[in-house]
Amino acid sequence: MNISKILLLGTFVGIGMSSCVNEEFPTIDSKQGSVSLDVDHLKPSATRAVETADFPVAIYALEGDKEVASFDKASLVPEQMKMSVGNYYAIAHTPGVMDKIMDRPYYSGRDDFEILPNINTVSTVVCRMANGSFKITFSSDFSQAFTSWTVSIDDGTSSAIIYTYEKDGWTPPVTYMAFEENVEVLNVNFTGITKSGNRIATSNKLTKKAASEQYDSDNPYFSGGDAIEIEFRPVESTEGDITGITLKADIQFEESEENFEMEVEDNTSGGDEGGEGGEDTPGEGGDSEAITLNLPQDMTVGMDTDPSLGDTYIASENGLKSISVKMSSTSEDMISSLQGLSENYNGVDFINGAEVVGNQEMVRLFSELGQTLDVPAEGDTEYTFPIGNFFTLLAFLPGEHTFTLTITDMNGNTKDGILKLTVE
Repeated sequence: MNISKILLLGTFVGIGMSSCVNEEFPTIDSKQGSVSLDVDHLKPSATRAVETADFPVAIYALEGDKEVASFDKASLVPEQMKMSVGNYYAIAHTPGVMDKIMDRPYYSGRDDFEILPNINTVSTVVCRMANGSFKITFSSDFSQAFTSWTVSIDDGTSSAIIYTYEKDGWTPPVTYMAFEENVEVLNVNFTGITKSGNRIATSNKLTKKAASEQYDSDNPYFSGGDAIEIEFRPVESTEGDITGITLKADIQFEESEENFEMEVEDNTSGGDEGGEGGEDTPGEGGDSEAITLNLPQDMTVGMDTDPSLGDTYIASENGLKSISVKMSSTSEDMISSLQGLSENYNGVDFINGAEVVGNQEMVRLFSELGQTLDVPAEGDTEYTFPIGNFFTLLAFLPGEHTFTLTITDMNGNTKDGILKLTVE
């Protein structure tokens, strides 16, 4: 199992490995009081209890955010600690820093308190789970249907939880993700090979809106403490062939003992935004439903972004006639680079639309860039276009880069899709 990890901005850093108290306290006047500081945690019902005695603790003056005391462990905090009169806050957290993707829960908390003259103030830092958990399960007939599979889960950023088949009956371990702010949608991508050798690729999104309403909350955003369980089930045709998969997703909220079912939506279906955000748009020719176009969701990419997140699955029972890839960008350097490609590689004009089907010049381009690219032949029924091959190149070109794919089958049906990649 490969799990991508990036450091999450905003975690608590700079806490020493041994306890210390600064000699200089910010002083409003000469009087002192004291504080009795405790560290506790709020345990989501879906996780095991944690030991807060090992949590690092730091105390800051509210004015100026000046650190006045720090302790390697909560167990080292004195029962009563004299402090100058004033306003303070204490923070505590799981030892270490919080990564974007982890194999354990991460807790953090803060408590503000005031020191009054000749009074002992009681302060309790309640640490809450800062990341959400994911548990992946499979129906009893799933292992009989697939010989290999890969599942990725992301919140629209450049990092994702990635599970890859290991052996029959294998269940991935629980994994934890630190959600970005205001995340309403989780993307779940699946690719697998059936026992009969067919490739199945799906892209779905999860929202908690319906579940939140059932939980008496109007908050649509995923947050720390959310425990998510996703079950994968094969879809079988009347002839006994595996034609796809379905997802059942449940969420358990912090302090709740009850599971609530989440909405599962097909990422390939068009939306109200006219095809933006990694969704497809209706083509002008014939029956667009005759073509499958599974685009990833819009995302932020960098040097360390997993290229598989850009895999775009394309299929048509009628056979593929054309796959046109057009690129635009807010980066002038990117536009200049694309113009240079069209001048040096005949038929690789991404500005006006580069043909992928049968294009050996595109194969040569990526070969000279040190990457492998296979292109489909006319009439092929399925193909995966690796947009992830562009990630390392785009990483040096800050801006918003837009990919527009136009798929045409042998019967003249078309389907369009748009993907936006942001490089910060």
